[in-house]
Amino acid sequence: MAAEGPITSGAYILHHLTYLQLDLKTWKIVKGSSDFWVVNIDSMFFSVVLGLLFVFLFWPVARRATSGVPARWQGFVEISTEFFDRQVKDIFHKKSAFVAPMALLVGFWILFMNLMDLLPIDALPRAAEATGIEHLRVLPTADPAITMSMAITVFLLTLWYSFYNKGLKGVTKEALFQPFGKWLAPVNFILKVVEELSKPLSLGLRLFGNMYAGEVIFILLACMTLRFSAPATVTPVTYASFWIFAALAVITIALLAYGKGKWMRAWIPLILLVVIPIGSIMGFLPAIGAGVYIQILFATAWGIFHWLIIGLQAYIFMVLTVGYLSMAAENH
Repeated sequence: MAAEGPITSGAYILHHLTYLQLDLKTWKIVKGSSDFWVVNIDSMFFSVVLGLLFVFLFWPVARRATSGVPARWQGFVEISTEFFDRQVKDIFHKKSAFVAPMALLVGFWILFMNLMDLLPIDALPRAAEATGIEHLRVLPTADPAITMSMAITVFLLTLWYSFYNKGLKGVTKEALFQPFGKWLAPVNFILKVVEELSKPLSLGLRLFGNMYAGEVIFILLACMTLRFSAPATVTPVTYASFWIFAALAVITIALLAYGKGKWMRAWIPLILLVVIPIGSIMGFLPAIGAGVYIQILFATAWGIFHWLIIGLQAYIFMVLTVGYLSMAAENH
């Protein structure tokens, strides 16, 4: 983030939550617009690139799969395919040639997009600034336009699949006569419309809400070292403090992870966890150092927990998509 003076927390957060936007009416880059004809270029770019990454990683394996003992990547692809196939068979009880491959694509595509949240919050935006791009958001699933577009696509797919399996007559009977019979057809129709519209809303907003919250938490953690992010305040002392305490944070994490009961590996990180924050509060240690140290520890802890959210949200979106297709194929 380019700055002429010290950066405030509010400005830092706003900067990281601003999209790189293109106005399709004027074909000019804009900032902070909510106009219908404005496209978030960064979200579109990363979502397309990560979708192509899935194709690049999985398609060659599907074409060149060999019998016998598979290579590591082929083994991973086979295990993943079998996992998604089992999930689809448990939910979708009719025969379909596209549901399982679609579930595999949706699951991994969303997983790849969610994984962008684990990149250092300033890494790609800083690189973009070096090329003249002022704003860049790298997490597509924190953009409601992306998540709702995917949810609406699922809605249209289930609508088509419902007509494909039941026909116009079957869909009309289900909308008008279920669940209260033909004498309450208007009520049945209203309930059906509400039920169908709630599906894309819940599907898209659930993914957006969870990933947006995760992104904001990482930004808030980055604010703990905001002083170092402001060019006007960087000195040789703060620069050295940054790297020294970053190294201490990595050592602490490594000792906590691989302590295995040994005295030094168990007590040294505990001593560091107590001494560094207290020393910073009392003025014995530089504030930037303690900020970096605490940020790395918190970001690591949140990142480990965030792995669960990242995988779970991709799995839930995939399962609900298959479930909605299953409901569209069933006759009530």
